Amino acid sequence: MIIIIVILLLEWLWCLSNMIVKPRMLPYGKGYQREVDCNKVNSEEYYSWDKEVFTLKSDYGYRLSCERLDGRYYYNEAVDKNSNKIAILCHGFGYAKYSGIKYAKMFFRLGYQVIIYDHRNHGYSGKAHTSMGFYEKYDLKKLVDWCYERYGSDCTIITHGESMGAATVLMHLGIDRRVSGAIADCAYSDLTQLLCHQLKQYYHLPCCLIPLESFLTYLRAGFWYNEVSPIRVIRHCLTPVLLIHGKIDNLVPADMTRQMYHNKKRNKAMYLVAGAKHAQSYQINKEGYEKVVDRFLRRYLAHKN
Repeated sequence: MIIIIVILLLEWLWCLSNMIVKPRMLPYGKGYQREVDCNKVNSEEYYSWDKEVFTLKSDYGYRLSCERLDGRYYYNEAVDKNSNKIAILCHGFGYAKYSGIKYAKMFFRLGYQVIIYDHRNHGYSGKAHTSMGFYEKYDLKKLVDWCYERYGSDCTIITHGESMGAATVLMHLGIDRRVSGAIADCAYSDLTQLLCHQLKQYYHLPCCLIPLESFLTYLRAGFWYNEVSPIRVIRHCLTPVLLIHGKIDNLVPADMTRQMYHNKKRNKAMYLVAGAKHAQSYQINKEGYEKVVDRFLRRYLAHKN
């Protein structure tokens, strides 16, 4: 009987681990079409922008599918065509780079080119275990490397992410100081705390199982859950960070953003959006969102622009 219970527990933990390291996701084309159907992406506008599709080889051997978008001339007549300001957009868990398209116009108006890309194990990028920001931060660093090689060391780079992409953006600040500013939309402050919240919220299970699941994930993918902790990174980070969160987010509690804001000592801003669930802040209040981003960039990056 004990053996059966142990086997069932291991199978259950394996399934939970799979939900993290091998998430199910829609095929790229269906995911893109869903963004169009939800009026998050305008296909006619998207196809009118200048594009450059390219791939980068990660430090772990797989390829990253990337796309540079430039529609600045459509939305900002005063833009300097030789400007080397770049916004790198990081998508969330189970999505792909198409989910960053909705933010592109905002950055075009502010004079930035945009780079979107697929995280490992997502979209058209190579297969490797999803790590909730642990390995993904090194892939983001590869994009920054590419920008420096392409535009020179005087380029201005900002990063923007939502959900897992937001956590990746914050984790990246711990290994790379070249980014001028970061925008984290609905980021989790700590993966262990997030999983504890979700186990209680959706499965009514105790948090004491998380260390076992973390150990199993480490054996499979080479990282511990407690190593994914954006709050520990930004506590000592001087890079300006704008933290955004929907006030009624049940998947990733808004309190996680509040905790990170209070733990960051300086160069910080926070925007909490009333009525917004997970990753819905931009759709709920585009005007307010864009004003906050504009104000943040003017305050902290004006000397670079």
